[in-house]
Amino acid sequence: MKKSVDKISVFDIGDTLIPCYRLQEKLFRDIARENGVEQPDFVKPTLKIYNVPEVDRYLKENNLEADAGKVIERYEKREEQFLRSNGVFSFLRECSKNYGEIGFISDNSIKGKNWFRKLLEHEKVSYKGFTVSEEVGVEKPNPKIFKEFLKEREESAEQFVYFGNNVKRDRAAEKAGMNFVWVKGYNTFNTSYSGVSIIKPSIESIETAFEKLERVEKKV
Repeated sequence: MKKSVDKISVFDIGDTLIPCYRLQEKLFRDIARENGVEQPDFVKPTLKIYNVPEVDRYLKENNLEADAGKVIERYEKREEQFLRSNGVFSFLRECSKNYGEIGFISDNSIKGKNWFRKLLEHEKVSYKGFTVSEEVGVEKPNPKIFKEFLKEREESAEQFVYFGNNVKRDRAAEKAGMNFVWVKGYNTFNTSYSGVSIIKPSIESIETAFEKLERVEKKV
């Protein structure tokens, strides 16, 4: 597909590219069943699933017997399976090819970043810039996390379009001069947005979102 607009994609990861909340909820439901108990309500949208201490704390809080390290391994396998079976890697490769090297900004741990980066490199996904909250010291909606990402790129802020699912957190990209598009196909944590939105990232939906943003900019 020929590039028709001068925009570059930057992605949130959890519940934007991957239905992380849903995958985590199902994992802990399975663990509860293995323990012979009913799973308590899963209300941990900010659980850093790749960090052993956090997972271990959640298990103990809910009286679930399981090894935190093995729980993380199980989750990683499910996440990787989703990414492969849903063509996310091929989409990301094509996105970088068509619109310039993509980037990532995520409220995540460094361990989570390293895990996802390993997958990207194995799948030969070209990207530039991968910023997570743990290394910056703040989480969205603090605009610092977006500004730190921009330091890794030569392009101007307004060339970037940040795709995220949580409007209250992710729309802070605009405070750093970036564009924002709401991704509403997975968990949106009761947020909503009247601006440009897509269901799930695809080359077609990205192209349409870019064109809509271009039209909005011309009206301003």
